[in-house]
Amino acid sequence: MKNAVIGFFMIVILVISLAAIQTAENRTTRKNELDSSLSEAMEQSMKILTVNPVYHIEKESGSDEFTADFIQGFLMKTTSNSEFTVEILNVDVEKGLLDVRAKARFRQIIGYGEVSCRKTVILEELEEEKETPCYISFFAEKPAKEKDTESSYVLKKISVHFGDRLSAAMLPESGLEKKGYIFRGWKMTKPVNGIGILYGNENINTLCVGDDMEFQAVYEQEEVL
Repeated sequence: MKNAVIGFFMIVILVISLAAIQTAENRTTRKNELDSSLSEAMEQSMKILTVNPVYHIEKESGSDEFTADFIQGFLMKTTSNSEFTVEILNVDVEKGLLDVRAKARFRQIIGYGEVSCRKTVILEELEEEKETPCYISFFAEKPAKEKDTESSYVLKKISVHFGDRLSAAMLPESGLEKKGYIFRGWKMTKPVNGIGILYGNENINTLCVGDDMEFQAVYEQEEVL
């Protein structure tokens, strides 16, 4: 009887120990995910703000647009089934300031757990131009072929100085023809901004170069009468 009681308590202690270890590991994993996702999303948002500093010029509420894009980018980088809460403590698109606190609530063996993380990013204006050039690439779709493994190719690639604005003269002028389709503009695919703006002669000059950039030609199918 004594041995049975001792064995029972040893099993209980073992189960509790395993539960505690798993809970601690799970908490560490969630904390690392939250920290990594928040850092990457904030860094991406700052890059977009450098490339496209028009949140406060072209939109009625630049801070709201910037915040919405940041939160969308953050959620896209998370992979767990946690419930996330994002609190914007301070944001200033003109000064390049973003202060965020994020929380993740998740189910664990016993009840729920919660981790939090706070980060602040300030975009510093560079006084001197970078000597390394930035490359701007424009991609167009290839004609469909059976053995093609890539659907697009580089139509034009140029190098510009860091901090320069793009201009209409930099856009490709030929090679955009596509049978049965109408060319509508250029979508920025690097860095990814999630805004969905198409750029052309009228608005390409709103973009400042802060890194390598890539654009994809966008088409619309012609209406058949």
